[in-house]
Amino acid sequence: MQALTFTLIAALFIPFAQAGEKAATDTHVITDANPVWLLERPYPEGPMLAARTFGGSAYGDHPMKANLVISCHPQNPKAGLSLEIIPQSLGWDVDPFEGKDASANGPLSITTGTRAAVEHVVSGAWNYGGIFQMGLVFELSTSVPREELAYWATDASRGQTLTLSLAPATEGGKPLTASFLLPANNNGLKKAIQPCLGPAGAATR
Repeated sequence: MQALTFTLIAALFIPFAQAGEKAATDTHVITDANPVWLLERPYPEGPMLAARTFGGSAYGDHPMKANLVISCHPQNPKAGLSLEIIPQSLGWDVDPFEGKDASANGPLSITTGTRAAVEHVVSGAWNYGGIFQMGLVFELSTSVPREELAYWATDASRGQTLTLSLAPATEGGKPLTASFLLPANNNGLKKAIQPCLGPAGAATR
């Protein structure tokens, strides 16, 4: 596997600064209440960019950190969304969702703020979760409609909560949920998804 190349849109190591403060470099400290989009190039020689942020997932009474990744390849008109989790810590069984022969594929319900929820079919696979992830994570992936993608690139989406809920594989089971606070600065996201918004771009205000 090729090494990942990363460009960070915020400084990650700011000693002695408290949450919400600014360091001498005038860079915000990253906290749960002040997330950022990290801009990545998964393949050093490739054109695809991905924007990553962090939040939380839960399965029943078991909470755990989670990653949200939005990616766009210039030759693919649809952007991709991936939810990265650590299923062992959640006590969640990946088997029904794993691989091409998976018996379950959702739906995954995605809600942004007070907007209507949209449902997506997902696929699941084990993957490496970026430069800060030690070991493997389980990745649930789907495509994102252009309308929803364009909204995430607007000022109106900043600071809103993005909520995901994956339907259980069996009747009567519990859903897998995750939530992410959309960063106040969405420049990294907009740069990553611009090719998927079309040549003219999209309304971003």
